[in-house]
Parts: sequence; structure tokens; C-alpha cells
Amino acid sequence: MRNIKKSKGFTLIELVVVIVILGILSAVALPKFVNFTSEAIIASSESLRGSIDTAAQLTYLKAIINNKHEEAASTIEINGETIDIVYGYPAGTANGIVKLMAIDFDDFANGDTSGEWHSRASTFSGAWVYWHGSFDENAGSLRCYVRYRQSTAENTKPIIDFENREC
Repeated sequence: MRNIKKSKGFTLIELVVVIVILGILSAVALPKFVNFTSEAIIASSESLRGSIDTAAQLTYLKAIINNKHEEAASTIEINGETIDIVYGYPAGTANGIVKLMAIDFDDFANGDTSGEWHSRASTFSGAWVYWHGSFDENAGSLRCYVRYRQSTAENTKPIIDFENREC
């Protein structure tokens, strides 16, 4: 008589159950390990930083054309708006960089938390701070913001820094 061995393996139903369990675990556990919100806020903030830098450079070029790039305080007309400038670059005020960027300011102080960006005057004189609208608290406590500090002297660019330690 021949000795016949039984084949040992998984049935189709057992394989389907294992796949379903793995699918449920990955759907529940994966979002806890992968947080794309932080990366999106950082990328968006970097984009804002680049936009502010570009706007400041274009303003400076227009100030050179109008021969206002050496003045400590002046104004320049851009797209029908009067923009305050300091040594040719936008001032770090509501009538300077904020008007130029056309991003609402003082929304946070007025309780409006619906915008993509919040902003306010910085604790530094001649500076303005922007932080992402997904944060309800003030930029000073966040350590996740873009700050524009106006030029302080002739032939000196404004400082545009991005703090991202707690994004």
C-alpha cells in the first residue's frame, strides 16, 4: 500500500480573512504613523516665504526705476495700491508687505480663524509674522511661522525667515 500525504496549506477563505485583517490594520494604524499635515504646512509656508521674497525683490526693482531705493521711508505705486517702502523694499507693516501680498491681516485678533493664513505685527519693529490657518494659537507660541523684517539700511535686503520647529 502506498502512503499518501495530505497537502497542508491555507484555504482560500483563510487567505481572504488574513488579507481583510491586514487591510483593516493598515487603514487604522497607518495614519497614526504617517502625518502628511506637517509636511503640507511646511511646504505651504516655504511657498509663502518664496512669494514674499519675490514680491520684495520686484518692489525693489520698481523702486530703483523710480529712484526711491536709497530713501529711508517712501511710497511706491503697485497695481493701484500705495505701498510703504524702506530703502526700496516693502515696509514690514500693514501698509507695506501686507498690502503688497494681499493677505488679510489682523484676522486672528478679530477672532477670524477661517483663513488660510493668519498674520500680525511682529514683536520686532518693522516686521510682520504669518502663520498657517490650521493653527488657532498665536505665532509667538507656535514656532511655526514666516517672518518678514524690513530692510534696515541702504543696499540691505529684508530678512525673511521661516521657523518650522513645531509645524
